[in-house]
Amino acid sequence: MSNSNITLTPSGDREVVDQVRATEIVKEWQEIMDGIGEGGVVEKIVLNNKSYTAEAARIIQDFVAKNNLTRTIKDADLSDIIASRMEEEGLEVLKVICDAFGDANLEEVDLSDNAMGSKGITACASVLSGQSTTLKRLSLCNNGLSGASMTEVADVLCEVENDINIASRLTKIHFYNNMSGDEGCTAFSRIIGSCSASLEDVRFSGTRAGRPGSYRVAQAMDNMGDFIQNVKRWDLADNTFGEEGGEIIAKAFARCPNLEYLNLRDCSLGDEGIAFVCDALAISKCPLKVLDLSGNEITASGAKKVGKLLPLLSKTLVILHIEENEMTSRGVSAIAKGLGVCSLIEEVKLGMNECGNIGGQALCDVADKLSALSKIELDNNMFSEKMVENLTSAFDEALIEMEDNDDEEDPDEDLEDDEDIADLTATMAETSI
Repeated sequence: MSNSNITLTPSGDREVVDQVRATEIVKEWQEIMDGIGEGGVVEKIVLNNKSYTAEAARIIQDFVAKNNLTRTIKDADLSDIIASRMEEEGLEVLKVICDAFGDANLEEVDLSDNAMGSKGITACASVLSGQSTTLKRLSLCNNGLSGASMTEVADVLCEVENDINIASRLTKIHFYNNMSGDEGCTAFSRIIGSCSASLEDVRFSGTRAGRPGSYRVAQAMDNMGDFIQNVKRWDLADNTFGEEGGEIIAKAFARCPNLEYLNLRDCSLGDEGIAFVCDALAISKCPLKVLDLSGNEITASGAKKVGKLLPLLSKTLVILHIEENEMTSRGVSAIAKGLGVCSLIEEVKLGMNECGNIGGQALCDVADKLSALSKIELDNNMFSEKMVENLTSAFDEALIEMEDNDDEEDPDEDLEDDEDIADLTATMAETSI
């Protein structure tokens, strides 16, 4: 085998791994180990997408020890390893597997998709607090973490030892689809408050956060000061920031000149919150590639702010999601105008926006300018049958089928005299749409 950094992962599809199957797996791994040439090392182990019995876990633990893998492994993907196990056995599996890496110097740990709770956090101590001098990247997604469990995680990450804590070294921290609520927001705020300029990738979404908890997260982000400047990715979907919280997170975004990914889906920002965010992104001059503002009750007013932002992102923006809002044709027309200079855009979602033919025509008019576009979703709007034909002609295979388009209502009746769309109305009259 050529010299390289090796990843060990079990062969086969999703399955329950018992003692017999674990023996087969480690035999395969041993053959890989025996074939490693000079300079080759095992730097990563992936155990996910299988469910291990306690006996299987001990066989893997013995293999790790026998081959002294804790000396070289830096990345442990331990996600989704106890599905279908009863609680007692599941906790034992977590502890045995995690203890196998107790003497390692892990830089990345993924424990996602394991039902954990407080007992699970304790079972995983070897790859959490046990990696206090090396851990940089941590994922705990879809673990069913309660507010109390999140508090325990914060205690681990924020505990100071020799004048330093784990949080201060983190470059990546992902918490998604847990049940931590406002108490979890308080815990996450503590973690963010202990992070440093090393932080690059943050995901705190789908955590059932209320307005008070989301506001605390916003304040913690702003309180990071210049430590926030190297963050490239913020995924904050499903936090209820509201307009007031939107103003605070915007202050933080203004200090993120390296930001490439921003997900603010379902954050209750409203037009004012969106305006704050757009102004902040303009100030930061960040090279944003992905922007999701869906589900924020954005009307035409907020859409115009987004439309004015888009030209400033024209050299970097690849994906724009702004579906499930209330932009109407007036707002979609503003978005279309901004998109017209975004030559790199590959994917656009504008579905469910109360948009009619006037907005549809605005999109048709810029279609030829979107040379990189491979996907555009416009379903759940109100286009006439003729406009659907025009959109299909303009976007061809890039247009996703509109199964739920409502062609029986005309949402543009009150827009005919709007100065912003007068030219579009004239064009539509000429083409009898």
